[in-house]
Amino acid sequence: MERVTNVVLSNTVLANNQRTLARMADYQEQLASGKRINRVSDDPVAAKIAMRYRAEDQQAAKHLDNVGKAISFQNATDSALGEMATTMDEVKSLAVQGANGTQDAASRRALAAAVDSQLTRLVDIANTVHDGRYIFSGTAVLTKPFIMAEDRSAVAYQGDLDTFEVSVSQAATATVNENGFALFQGEVDIFRTLTDLRDALADNDPATVADLMGSIDTAANHINDLHGAMGGRLQRLELTRNQLENSRLYVGELISDAEDADLPDVIAKMQLTQTALEAGLQSGARVIQQTLLDFLR
Repeated sequence: MERVTNVVLSNTVLANNQRTLARMADYQEQLASGKRINRVSDDPVAAKIAMRYRAEDQQAAKHLDNVGKAISFQNATDSALGEMATTMDEVKSLAVQGANGTQDAASRRALAAAVDSQLTRLVDIANTVHDGRYIFSGTAVLTKPFIMAEDRSAVAYQGDLDTFEVSVSQAATATVNENGFALFQGEVDIFRTLTDLRDALADNDPATVADLMGSIDTAANHINDLHGAMGGRLQRLELTRNQLENSRLYVGELISDAEDADLPDVIAKMQLTQTALEAGLQSGARVIQQTLLDFLR
């Protein structure tokens, strides 16, 4: 029969109580942090799963930030195109008046001045700045895109012909900006159309004004088409943002399932452990209370 000494008994009691205290400390940490996993060693498999979900969440957060910035930039672009469309409607109205044979030279000069004012407005809109960047300069966002000649005879493009894109998902990108030349002076030279109209009105030339009506309609339709296309792009970005937000909510739930503590269960286990610790301490006090000194007289 194995001999049990007081030292062995004391060490056994202390070891058992120490293990119970360790469980108490673990449950207390879970209650304090709300997490079942506070370090990888707590549950390596679940920790690995949670880390993978966190990586997905961080990637989605980055894409969501990109989408937010793209939407903000394109909202500014959409607003600018909307103002241009309104301006072109006013220009069309001025052109119709100028082509009317009842107008005299003085009236057409006044209309020419109004068109020149609308031209200035269009150039100002095309030079719109958002968040410290020109929205129609291509990638040269710090360069003013459109400069009007001193004699106001032409408008020159100063930006570049590039566009920049941002990643909005693992498999998709979105164009953030546009180069102004392709928009306003490529397929249709909107500024040249307005300068030609202004000059024809100033020269009291109703026939040329009438000939320019087709170009003005084309320019106005071009702006409207750009505005409509921008609205479609914004709608797609909004859908992408909603998908990313829903994805983050779902991944957040998966992370919670993997690492969050079940508080009622932890509290119940902690109460049982506390009861076991108290019992262990009481039994230990009874078992190891006698020593050799108790038998010395």
